[in-house]
Amino acid sequence: MLRHSHPGLSALTSLLAAGMVIVSLLVAAWLFSTQLERTQREIQGQRIAALAQRIARLPEVRSALSEASSPQAAPPVADSRLAARIERLRQENAVDFIVVMRPDGLRLSHPDPARIGQPFQGGDEQRALAGASYLSESRGTLGESLRSFVPVMATASKGGERSVVGAVAIGITLDSLGRRLADEKRQLLLGLGVLMLFGTLGALGLARYLRRQLKGLEPAAIARLVEEHQAVLASLEEGIIVVDPKGRITLVNAAARELLGALPTLGQRLDDGLPDTGMRECLAGHLPVSEQEATRLRQVTCGGRRLLARCQRMHDGELLMGGVLVLREYDRMQRLAEELTGVRRQAESLRAARHEFRNRLHVLSGLTQMKDLAGLRDYLALLVERELPADAAAAERIADPLLAGLLIGKHSEARERGITLNVELEIECSNGRHDEGMSPEEGAPVEFPVLERSLSHDLVSVIGNLLDNAFEALEEVGADAHAPSVTLGLMLESLDPSAEAQLSISVADNGPGMPTELRQTAREAGVSSHGEGRGLGLSLVQEIVSAREGEWHLYAPSGGGTLVELTLPCRLLTGAAP
Repeated sequence: MLRHSHPGLSALTSLLAAGMVIVSLLVAAWLFSTQLERTQREIQGQRIAALAQRIARLPEVRSALSEASSPQAAPPVADSRLAARIERLRQENAVDFIVVMRPDGLRLSHPDPARIGQPFQGGDEQRALAGASYLSESRGTLGESLRSFVPVMATASKGGERSVVGAVAIGITLDSLGRRLADEKRQLLLGLGVLMLFGTLGALGLARYLRRQLKGLEPAAIARLVEEHQAVLASLEEGIIVVDPKGRITLVNAAARELLGALPTLGQRLDDGLPDTGMRECLAGHLPVSEQEATRLRQVTCGGRRLLARCQRMHDGELLMGGVLVLREYDRMQRLAEELTGVRRQAESLRAARHEFRNRLHVLSGLTQMKDLAGLRDYLALLVERELPADAAAAERIADPLLAGLLIGKHSEARERGITLNVELEIECSNGRHDEGMSPEEGAPVEFPVLERSLSHDLVSVIGNLLDNAFEALEEVGADAHAPSVTLGLMLESLDPSAEAQLSISVADNGPGMPTELRQTAREAGVSSHGEGRGLGLSLVQEIVSAREGEWHLYAPSGGGTLVELTLPCRLLTGAAP
């Protein structure tokens, strides 16, 4: 993982989310506080205005003001019934003062009894005494306050006209209003604090979720992985196609585009372009999950090109993420297999030659020490004669280099195992038949011709696997039984030089034979009498014969031994027809 000095993605995400939550809540608190103050003033103003209207309509208020407005009225006193009644109403309605005043401004009620009978202070009562109702802010004996004024109207005894006999003033001091706002602001800030706490915890949870989803990687590491991912996909020789759980293509590398040519675009279903890859069964979980089936390649054809495909599911824990299709070029894989097989056979041949050479050196050393020149001369002549046995000469008459190299290696392996390998060549053409590779016209050997390249590759696999199976079957022959031998027959039939030829191959051994139940399932992958991890040779032969539209049969005579016969259509290289 890449390390950097700057904060990681989770820390930045936490800080950003928490910062946004805190700033948003602070701005909201300021807006709510301003709106709350404005709303509180409006609500309190409406409340005291309604209360002033109600008190101004009380009969006792009107009666007291009417009596106090007459010239013979006595001065207002603190212990009057009206003052007591107004004080009870003030306490019940939680206001700071309720003042009932005469037209000359003298108070008939006040929270402070000592101020009853004194003039109203503030200078904003004149409009009410003139008959108007309103709200105002002014400073009085209790300090700066929000006031509601309502005139008190009464009907005169003479004439029936209504006149102003006084006014009612109800007020809440700004200090009291500030205390009310402070209480509400505390509740608001408490709620915002709780929201801020939960918002911060949510930001931390979001950061942890993102970190878990990103597998603990930081942005720089993610960018680096993407670059490496693209570079690796571009450098692969195998074609890679990634699909989602529904089989839609999400990624295609350059090698896959080159192998397939025309390919469905991203987002389309893989089965629309390659219906026989087995991806649908793989995603559905219908394919066997054994190790052999998981690594088995399926042959598909796209645009006349043979490919080997392997499907694999992608999981994130128990969650199915999709599948990966790996494509390889069939001919290229065949060439690689032949090269690996050739190296193995070369090593086996060298090992066999090394053993034989050491034994020969021991014999030569012994004859030299005994000074047996006649015996030494005879042994050297025998060695020279054995260097070119009859079966090696048959291999030399095969013009195709791949088949010739295979047979030479198999001769060395057979000698190492103590098995006699016989090779029989037969060529039939429209002008006659040549057995054992001899020309009837001149008595000269006729070479087995060079086949098309892809067929030569397939024949190396077919003949090599059949001979390997025959060699292994002969290991079960006892020491007192007849000499183990394997016969390989190659017959090329071309009745019309302009048409395709027919190549017949037969491999027979004198081993113990094959049981009937094994012979019925021998062509399936993984079926073998030699234990687990074996049984792939005949399944590969089955795939090649099916791809070549040929046919083959497996026989096990009652007297012992096994015979495999197969026929393949073939095409000779130009100028190489028999």
